[in-house]
Amino acid sequence: MSNLYLLQFACFLFMLFNALVLLITRMQVKWISPRYERSRRFVLAGIIGMAAHFFAQMCYGFRATNDAMGATINILIYTPCFSLIALGIYHIEATHMRRWRIYVVSSAIYVAIVTSFGIGYFQHDSLHIGNWLYVMLALFAISMVYFIVSIIQEMIKRRRMLEKLSGSDILPYVRYSQASVFLLFLIALITPLAILFTPLLYIVGPLGLVSFLFFILSFVALGYSYVPTEDLLNEDEPQSSFSVCNDTCHKGQPISETTDNHNSTGIEEANYSCLHNDKRGEEIQKKLDEWCAVLGYKDGNANLLSLSHSINVPKEELSLYFDHCLKTTFRLWLSDIRFRAAKKMMIEFPNYSNDIISSECGFSSRTHLYRIFKAREGCTPTDWRKQNRSNNHKA
Repeated sequence: MSNLYLLQFACFLFMLFNALVLLITRMQVKWISPRYERSRRFVLAGIIGMAAHFFAQMCYGFRATNDAMGATINILIYTPCFSLIALGIYHIEATHMRRWRIYVVSSAIYVAIVTSFGIGYFQHDSLHIGNWLYVMLALFAISMVYFIVSIIQEMIKRRRMLEKLSGSDILPYVRYSQASVFLLFLIALITPLAILFTPLLYIVGPLGLVSFLFFILSFVALGYSYVPTEDLLNEDEPQSSFSVCNDTCHKGQPISETTDNHNSTGIEEANYSCLHNDKRGEEIQKKLDEWCAVLGYKDGNANLLSLSHSINVPKEELSLYFDHCLKTTFRLWLSDIRFRAAKKMMIEFPNYSNDIISSECGFSSRTHLYRIFKAREGCTPTDWRKQNRSNNHKA
């Protein structure tokens, strides 16, 4: 039994195990999110395709027979499988619904790969397709680079939107899930070389399995904490016309006159003016104060969308109010509210642990509370308590 066969067998079992993990964890998620489940199906299909590929390699020995023949089969199978996994990642990260472009481009590249294989096969009447193999390999590499660039763009965009619109600590998500994706990207970039040179498979193969396991674990962990807030990140949802504000500002003027050509800058300026001229800002601030008075900030899952629904103010108008009137973002504003509440609770209830304080004030974890205190007070919550007690004793 050769080392190549053992590696293929290990990859086959590994892919079956990951497919089983994805199937089982489907029954344990907190929220059934269409976005996440769509991604799960893409990743699962890619994994099953890879398992079938390794099984076929074990049975027919394409790679063992000849490197060129094995490379041809690898490109034909790896491309759709990697594309499905990449689409699964893209669906999680993408902040919009118009995903047709990535479908069209990836499909066109695969059609070009199959066409290159067909031309080479008919010219040589075998799986040894000569220089057409390098054309296929170049197209495969282009496909990988295209997916990586597209996903990274969406990851950056999503992170910025979460930092602005989410009220919880997103660093664990950013740190672990993105790290797993980047490791997967690294393996994907090396794969074209490993396809050509069998000795590299013994290095890339084990590294790929470890990276893929890290990715699956991060993907499953994300499913446990994924909440149905797609609308928060969905750019294609119907844009509110700020009805309360616009009805007053544009009396007798059709809304289309203010929104033609999708001039977002003009819309922002018009509604920013509304916040001042009609004292709309005072109304919004009053509603925010009332929300804080009823301890709305204690909800650890609070975000701009849920706040918008709670105080009956359109999300776009509320975001505009934070940006222009308060000169901050929802995330920073909520963090400041929770920070002040935590300090007040520490003074009133000195025996409360930091875990209780963080939970009662809406922080996602004790680590988040520590991070806020280090950033704003330059010390830990425990040190702040000690300093506050010593100051009280001196007074």
